[in-house]
Formats: sequence, structure tokens, C-alpha cells
Amino acid sequence: MNLGKLKQRVIVLSCLLCMIVAVACTDSDDVGDNYRTFTGETIKDFLEANPEYSEFEQALEKVNALSLMASYGKYTCFIPDNQAVNNYLTKKGFSSFEAFLDSTKAVEQMVYYHIIDGESNGVGTYYTTAFGTSNIETKNMEGRFLYTNLDSDGATWLINNSAKIVSPNNTMVNGVVHTVDQVVEGNDDILSDYLQNDARFSLYAEALRKTGLIDSLTKIEDDTYVQPTTAVKDDAPLPTRRLYGFTALLEPDEVLRANGIQTLDDMRAYAESKYPSGKGLDDTNRASSLNMFVAYHLIPYKLTSSQLCPTRDQTVTQTFEDPEWQRENYRDGKYSLDNYLFPMAPNTLINVQKFVWRDQAEQTPIFNDVRNPYNPKYVNMINEEENVVTIDLANSNLDCLNGEVHSLTGMLYYDEKVYHKRLRMDFTLFLPEMWSNDLISGHHTIPRGYCKNITWDDKESVSMKYWIRYGTHSYHNGDMFMVNGRCNADIVIGPIPSGSYEVRIGYQVRTNDYGIVQYYLDGEPCGIPLDMTKTSVSPEIGFAQSWFYLYGGVEQAPFTGWSSGKETEDDYYGYNNDKAMHNNGYMKAGDSYVSLEPAGGNYSPIHAVSARNDIYAVRRVLKMVTWSNTQTHVLRISNLMDKSFQLDYIEFMPKDLIEDEDTH
Repeated sequence: MNLGKLKQRVIVLSCLLCMIVAVACTDSDDVGDNYRTFTGETIKDFLEANPEYSEFEQALEKVNALSLMASYGKYTCFIPDNQAVNNYLTKKGFSSFEAFLDSTKAVEQMVYYHIIDGESNGVGTYYTTAFGTSNIETKNMEGRFLYTNLDSDGATWLINNSAKIVSPNNTMVNGVVHTVDQVVEGNDDILSDYLQNDARFSLYAEALRKTGLIDSLTKIEDDTYVQPTTAVKDDAPLPTRRLYGFTALLEPDEVLRANGIQTLDDMRAYAESKYPSGKGLDDTNRASSLNMFVAYHLIPYKLTSSQLCPTRDQTVTQTFEDPEWQRENYRDGKYSLDNYLFPMAPNTLINVQKFVWRDQAEQTPIFNDVRNPYNPKYVNMINEEENVVTIDLANSNLDCLNGEVHSLTGMLYYDEKVYHKRLRMDFTLFLPEMWSNDLISGHHTIPRGYCKNITWDDKESVSMKYWIRYGTHSYHNGDMFMVNGRCNADIVIGPIPSGSYEVRIGYQVRTNDYGIVQYYLDGEPCGIPLDMTKTSVSPEIGFAQSWFYLYGGVEQAPFTGWSSGKETEDDYYGYNNDKAMHNNGYMKAGDSYVSLEPAGGNYSPIHAVSARNDIYAVRRVLKMVTWSNTQTHVLRISNLMDKSFQLDYIEFMPKDLIEDEDTH
């Protein structure tokens, strides 16, 4: 059974039971976990009061979901009228509405596709004010993302690029209703079929067949996976399924033609110019030029456009009072980040950046650009710079059963010179299963063997959890893996381009929960063990800067015992202290990330300070390395205590750039 359907069934049963209890307890404000008595109009009331939606109401009742619309919750519902339902049934070949109701599976699929359960997923309801040209962050009850964008009039919202929202934001006591003029549908083709049926990508589909890579895009689910029966703690459930997923970043035929590519022979010649080592090899050879070119466009995990590159979720509100410094380093509180994807082409990677500036509401991902989003001189890159490769949002988020397709505006190919910069990589990037199964959306216990690129000792006492700190996935200081118990854990990282690097690990301090770990890179030890209980003000680390910020017009010290900073004006921004810490083998966290923990390690949204100011957010220098080839590497973490250790992010800083490194 589909995961969304399973959850739905559980919720429905819980709600029905709670409603029975509520009959005898109507004077209570809180009856059970899933039902509370309340006054006001529910989504069920809305349906009953508007007969033009009666067929959707009957469909809900058919699958025992109508009671859900009367219960407590935070539901976002896209409700089609009767005409839209009838048009849908004609399209699907049903002779009548009654015949449709006789097919429980078809009714379930239609109904669940229109509902997002914000209560069960720990989120609220979704009003159109939260929409953008991307996916809604929470999946619907069918386990699929819904995509939003504006119609050509610039005012009407579309769902999955087809269904218009006719009446938005009807607030009910248990959610919000958006009425739509069409039934919302998803494409149930697998990616290999989808690409062969979409005329926009005909040349690429031909190349997929010629290289044999088309067969790599057929997998849907690992039928051998059985959910463990291990007890779950800390609200971190085990995944119920292990799905496969893919992302295709493709130049449509029109973009290929604009670049002189009209036939497969043209594409092969172009590929040979970018991957000359594979010239003359058979197209099915993974090392051939055409095969490398095609495979470079395929990511073996499923990503929506909003997941291709992160933006900082929180705005730094408390930092230095110097407005010039804040303007130069924080761009009025908005900071774009860079990201890395690992395609199916061997020993390659894709750099993704988004440039979001104060004069723009939204930017699209930009691929393999040598410009650095941390450099303040790039004020509005898409408008000011030419030849960037980004995605055409109007023709992206093309969703199918096991994949996403995003249309490119230019030619995508691997160019190693792009990567001569600081490479900061979240550990989730090395674990495709986290993305294809949407495990990054909340807390989860990760079973041993679930993710192919990480292993740990086979001990019952050892477990791994994925944890997010701010309600949604957030790179670097916002999410983490925690491995509990004394063990050795190995994670495959990369591929990393050839070069000489200083390798660093980013982590969060927990004075009571974490222990001492020893790192090894490709079997070689990385210095002395790391004590994850010591904050950066510990003498061996050396964070001595006295920071301050303004809150309510009053100078505040972010941590107990810190002074206002006035006595250290000779090193006001802590640059000398940065060097001293680096000499000790440590670094502050980057100031392009936010910390909500300014007070003794306790979560607090009151002061959103830069992670650079957070003594609990630290980087440890592991070692210097020189690699002659672009390839993957193995990081081993040896936990020396019966406590936990954390995996957050890792950095590779080119040796020749360290001296002039920024603080971001």
C-alpha cells in the first residue's frame, strides 16, 4: 500500500475513534490526540454547504475520509467542482460517476492527491502567500509533491501547471480550502517512458536509447526492503519503504538546436569536444564521450527545483551593529548558498548556486558557474551576466512516478575549473536514499543498510537518526545525522575533484550527549581525537572574541560570561582570532548560516544570530591532502565512547585559497 494511503488510513481510524469519545466528552477542549471539539466551519461543512462540490464529497465518503474533514487538523485541500470531476472521469474512461465510485483504488488516488495533511507532518496549512514557482514543501496524501506557478495573467495560481485555483484561501477551523477548476493529477509514467513520450526531449530520448542509459531509469521501489521492527525513540520513525528516484536536467530540443545540435551525430560530436578521452568508444561504454555527456544530466535521486540548491531558511537578525559591515556581508539578511549534485557520469559532480538579492524575490538555480555567490560583487547575476545555465521554471518540475525533469536554458557539461573553490558539502548529499524517500523532511531513524554509502558496526546498541532543527530541512547547522553508541562508521564522500585541500568537518557541540571521536580519511588518521563536548571558548580551541549585538536597542552578549566587545576594538570582527583558532586546528562556523542557539546551547528563536557567533557551532581541521584524480573517498568516524557523534557537513578548501578565505 502507498505510504500516503497507509498514513491516511491510520489517521482516519484514529479520528473515528476520537469522534466516538467526543460524543461523551463534548465539554472538553481536547479529546484524544487527533480530535478536539471546536466551533466554526470545517472542511466537511464547506462541502455540505456548497452542492457544486458534492461529487468530491461523495468520493471522500467512499474511502472513509469525509470524517477526516470534520476532525481537528491542519489540512490543505484543493477541491474540484462537479464539472471538473466529470471531465476527469471522461478522460479516464469511466462511463459514469457511479462506475468511478465502484473503483476504490481510483477514488483513493484522486481524493488523496488533493489533500495535504499538515498536522501529521508537523507543518501548518498552505495559503497562496506561501506559494512560489516550485513545489509545496509537504507531500500530499498520495505521497507526491504538488507544484505551483502563476498563470500567464500573473495573478492566478496553477497546481501542477494545469488546475487553476478559482477561489483561494477559504479558511476553515481545520485547514484551508482552495477550489480548482480541474482535478489535480500526477503523471504515473516511469521516467524512462516519460522522456520517450515528451516531444520536447526527443533527441535526448534517442541518446538515452543509443547509450543504453534508458534502462537505468526504470526502477521504482526496492521490494526486498522490510521495515525493521526496532523500537522507535524520540519521534524518529523508521522508513516504511525504500524508493528509487531520478532527476533529469535536460536541454530540450530547441536549446540543443540553438547550440548547433540537430542530430545524434551532432550531439556525439559536441560530447567529444567536452569529454575527449571517450572519443571513438562505443556509445554503450560508460567511458565514451556520448555516454558521459548523457549520464552527466542524470542524478540518481529525486529532486524538485527547490531542492536543487538551498537558501538560508532563517534571517540573521542580530549581528554587528555596524551597518556597512552588515550590508557588505549579509546583503540585508539574505544569503544564497551553493550546492553539489553527484550525477550518474563516473567521477563527476555538478555545482548549483542560487543568487538571491534584495531587489529580487526569487532566483533560479545556476549550474557550473565560476562566479561565487559569497562574493558581494555579483549583485544580480541573471540580469547582468550572460551565458548562465539555469532552469526554465515554466518547463521544469515535470513530475513522474520515479523522477523529476527540469528543462535547462543552456548546455550542461563537466568542467573541473569550476571547482577550484571551497567545497562545502552536507552529508545528506552522499546518501541518495534520503532524498528519493523524502526522509530529509523530518526526524527519522535510519536502519542499517538503508543507505548504501554509509555503514556502521553491526551492534544492536548502535543506531543512526537524522534530525532537523528548524522544522524543515536546512543545510549546515540546520540538520544532522546522529550515530548513537561506540562503533566505527564509514561514509563514502564525493567524488571530489583532484587538487590539494585542507579538509574540515563541521559539527555542533553537545556538552552532555556527545563523546570523543577519531576521524580517518582513506584509512589514515586525522590528527588527535575530537572532543565534541567542548565549546569553542575552550582554551585548546581558542575562541576569544567578545562579540556583541543589539537587541531592543541594548547591547547583548550572546553567551554567559561574554563582555560587550568594547575592550577588543582592535579586533572588532575577530579576524585575528580566526587566525589563532586556525593555528589550533579549529574554525568558527560560517557567517552565511544562522544559529538559533545563542544562549547556552538551548534552542531559541528569539535571537537569530550568525553561526559565526555561536560557540556551539565549530569546524575542525582534519588534515591536508593532495589527490591526483577526481574520485570518491571514505571518511571513517570511530566513536570512542558509549555516547553519540554527529555528521553535519564537510569542507574541502583548496590550499592556495586559504590565506584569502572569507568568513562565509
